[in-house]
Amino acid sequence: ARCLREHAGIPTLVLRLTFAFGNLTANSDHLRQHIMFDCDMAGLLPGLLERYWQQNCKLAQANSNSGCLVTTSEEGAVPSDSQETESVLVKLVRLVANVTINPSVGTLVASEASVVEPLLDMLGCKRMAESEELVLSVIAALTNLLYYDSETNLLFSAENKQLLCRLLRPMLLEAHNVEALIETARALGNLSRHPDARQWISELRVDEALAILLAHGDRDLVFYSCGALVNLAADPQTGGRLCREGGLRTKVAAMLHATLEDDPELLLVGVKVLSNLRLEGDGEEPWQEETLRNVRVAVTHARDAALAMVATKTASAVASAGGQASSVQGASVQGGLPPAEEMLADLARRLLDSLPLSSQEQVDPCEAGLCQAPFAIGGDVGPQLGLVA
Repeated sequence: ARCLREHAGIPTLVLRLTFAFGNLTANSDHLRQHIMFDCDMAGLLPGLLERYWQQNCKLAQANSNSGCLVTTSEEGAVPSDSQETESVLVKLVRLVANVTINPSVGTLVASEASVVEPLLDMLGCKRMAESEELVLSVIAALTNLLYYDSETNLLFSAENKQLLCRLLRPMLLEAHNVEALIETARALGNLSRHPDARQWISELRVDEALAILLAHGDRDLVFYSCGALVNLAADPQTGGRLCREGGLRTKVAAMLHATLEDDPELLLVGVKVLSNLRLEGDGEEPWQEETLRNVRVAVTHARDAALAMVATKTASAVASAGGQASSVQGASVQGGLPPAEEMLADLARRLLDSLPLSSQEQVDPCEAGLCQAPFAIGGDVGPQLGLVA
């Protein structure tokens, strides 16, 4: 860190040192804290990021005279000076993303204007076509910072929440890169915990794009899109609109039906969306018979899959305990939280009990409601694994 401080103006050296720091902090929480606090990288990193971003913008303006966008030469190559500073920015932003996995570091960095403002500027100025690696790293860093819902987090100012919704929208609608879509969905999952952000997501119709992505073939993209929809479905306004205009019930039912039976986490987040819609978002939205039938079949599929997984795990535990069932009672609960398959089985059962009855079913007043708070913050996404260069 001392070498980096003394030679901060030498791009090639900064590139190599931040490359090394990025790899060191990718998987070690101890090193994240040690490098940031004991080596005073917390005081050095913001200044480096701001310095090289300003330098990159000046070079871009000199080459294009059209703002921060880096243009290419006639041969299609980025001018060497701009390319060099952007390479440094990639390593600096990756280092930000990695160190902010640690809660103490993340909360501190999220309050630093000299980090937050350059990241937002990069997201607004850079394009995937020319700066894919940098854009992906920026979104990953922002997602990690958005996880820390503290009063000092600058990303949660009203202006920045609106700006983020606007900047993430083209990433979700125009990007063909699956990794970019996943990172954007993760960021929206954390951002959608806030009511005003949900309103902007709805007004910009980003929620409809998230619903469409439920049919995507990439499992992680579906999971994180569904996570953001958990929060949106818990809001009566955004959830109701998604039912009216986005066909969300049908889309979630199709996703559940297509999900493998041994994926309780994905099945659970889908059932959470439907549960929140039933509790908060669809009170005044009539159910079509076909939609109701599809949802009931899909949720039944999820419940049966969960029960089968619970039965298999219980049988395995009993066999391991030498056939003594009493010795495994309660063993499935660790840290006070039941595993995903048990939560799924319980929530799916209660959701089925709460669904409206079809015209062919008799009404049973005893099974007319579902008492459970909505999963209003169920779609938050924790800091991701470290990025290794």
